[in-house]
Amino acid sequence: MGKITVGLISNDTVGKKMAGPGMRYWELAKGLSRIEGLEVVLFVPGSCDLATKGVTVRSYRPRKQSSVLKQINGIDVIIAQSLTPLVLRGIKGRGIKYIADLYDPIPVEILEYFRDASGRTQKYAFRYAVVELLNQLHGADHILYATGAQKDLYLGMLTGDGILRPDQYYKDPSLKRYMTEAPFGLSRDALKGTDNRVVAGRLPAIKPSDKLVYWGGGIWNWFDPLTVIKAIEILSRKRSDIKLLFLGTRHPNPNIAMEAMCQKAVEYAKKKGLMDRYVFFNFGWTPFEERVNFLARADIGVSAHFDILETRFSFRTRVLDYLWAGIPIVTTRGDAMANLVEKHKLGAVIDYEDSRGMAAALEKMADDSSLRRKIKVNISKIKPLFCWDLICDRIAPIIKEDRFRSPRPYGMRRWRLLFLFYLNGFLKRYIS
Repeated sequence: MGKITVGLISNDTVGKKMAGPGMRYWELAKGLSRIEGLEVVLFVPGSCDLATKGVTVRSYRPRKQSSVLKQINGIDVIIAQSLTPLVLRGIKGRGIKYIADLYDPIPVEILEYFRDASGRTQKYAFRYAVVELLNQLHGADHILYATGAQKDLYLGMLTGDGILRPDQYYKDPSLKRYMTEAPFGLSRDALKGTDNRVVAGRLPAIKPSDKLVYWGGGIWNWFDPLTVIKAIEILSRKRSDIKLLFLGTRHPNPNIAMEAMCQKAVEYAKKKGLMDRYVFFNFGWTPFEERVNFLARADIGVSAHFDILETRFSFRTRVLDYLWAGIPIVTTRGDAMANLVEKHKLGAVIDYEDSRGMAAALEKMADDSSLRRKIKVNISKIKPLFCWDLICDRIAPIIKEDRFRSPRPYGMRRWRLLFLFYLNGFLKRYIS
């Protein structure tokens, strides 16, 4: 049997400055390229300033995903987070299998992303996201998900829209040939090669003796940075050695503006006199390879969110960085990572919007060296379960063993979804 060529289509920037989606596709490309029998082509929007052995990088026009169709000759399997109906039709016509990478349920995020928008914008953006997801579910030969809650969400949609068929179920009651858990991953390599002078040089107010609370990634609208800042405010009244750093404030894609929650966080820190004394914002976006310098300096990793729908279906990729660094995790309850932290004693889990509880947890982690050592041991046992190599080892058999369903043509439903996709896309962009 000859080699199988796998095409990964990233919808987000891939390069030295990239967010979670770009990181995922870069790591999947590298991991799958190391597996015998597979060749990998990575499609990226615009340019890419990264290169690695075994991965062919091809560029397509940003905001025009259909431009990849001119470059997919010889591709056997495509993995993507979302394909437009035009691209779906194009790859199906060529007999290419489609693995829908649904590790991030976009419609749920859209509800929060457009929270402060007009009612019409909220309506059309949500409708567009739902129809977009339904197109992936109808066209997918296999589905990747990140958590059990996400699997339940997609099973509900598959059942409700008539995609899941009795004959398919009876042949495979577990649906293992159709659905695979493939969350975000982390590097198997130890955190090393860091330069402690980077943090000291950029943020001299953070002393070497200070305990650094680290917020990795961006500040999106569904996160709760205010509770963490208020916790630092409480601690600052009695001690000066616990500092908070937000690694990123803007998405690396210049077309995505700073979100409202990020602006609120900055304004609150300034108003309370915490800015650049106890609370620090690394404005912009830290290059992918430089973030380890900040991560290695961190003493505690923090994540906070609200009691909302997004929380239930989320998978906090920033928490994986905390696992990689082996630092205690303080997080709000309610999501998959909080359950992991609680079950395996990897840190502390607090209630929603509980600034006093957050302050107490951060102080305990900062002061109790014995607890930190125990947590580090517990983390060392969990880390291997999330290595990118292991994630790729789960995906490779789908491709090599032909674990694909045979989607049936969905007749009039296909044309209705196609109409709704373009209609709601138009309404979201021009009418709302």
